[in-house]
Amino acid sequence: MAASHIPVKRPRTYVLIHGAWHGGWVWKETATELRYMGHEVYTPSLTGLGDRAHLAHEGITLDTHTDDIVNLICMEQLNDVVLVGWSYGGMVVSNVLARIPERIGAVMYFDAFVPESGKCLADYAGEKGRVFRERTWPDQRVPPFPLKAFGVTDEKLCERVQKRLVCQPLQTFLQPSKALAERPAIPHSYVMAAAYDGTPFQQFYDKFNHDPGWSVHTLNTGHLAMLTDPVGTFGLLADVAPGFNHVGYAGEVSRR
Repeated sequence: MAASHIPVKRPRTYVLIHGAWHGGWVWKETATELRYMGHEVYTPSLTGLGDRAHLAHEGITLDTHTDDIVNLICMEQLNDVVLVGWSYGGMVVSNVLARIPERIGAVMYFDAFVPESGKCLADYAGEKGRVFRERTWPDQRVPPFPLKAFGVTDEKLCERVQKRLVCQPLQTFLQPSKALAERPAIPHSYVMAAAYDGTPFQQFYDKFNHDPGWSVHTLNTGHLAMLTDPVGTFGLLADVAPGFNHVGYAGEVSRR
């Protein structure tokens, strides 16, 4: 990535949450660029996923993953956190915000689910949501979907990423969210990856596009934007931090 590594005036602390089947590794390039800018960045893998796949068991729920992030933030004594959730990670962001709102300085839903309290991921996933509920899943774990379904067309990238994916604990898709009914008065951003068919995230983009409390953006790429458009991804995440110098990134970014 050709970015100008000019330190920001006010470094921020980022916690980047990955999506289903992935791990913290998916944010590696983005995290590297943010650190070059002087920010502190955490990219944890949720229990049972990524480098913590060996901890998988049937009892893992959305609450488990919420605890992962809450404990990270509290044990590391982080404050004014820029909390970013991608895809399923948006479910986790909403729960974390409800648990420790005093530690969160800004949130970004990056092509992600934004649940209402009492609703689960399956409620927003259309036909896939019905399948999650009705099919019998061995060991209560859902195998990863083909990446082409998410707009990834690069065969080499598909091969490289697919072999790193692991099964997702089923109950993370079915446990209802504990999101706040009224969100705290901190910056909220929504990013939609607009270049693939059948996205379940259009509903959230449409919901927040005319909400003055949200900053809404699109990226002209598929769901794995941090891998297919790393420059645009970095630019949007860095934009959350006041004092960011825009020289050096030029992704295909559309801002409202």
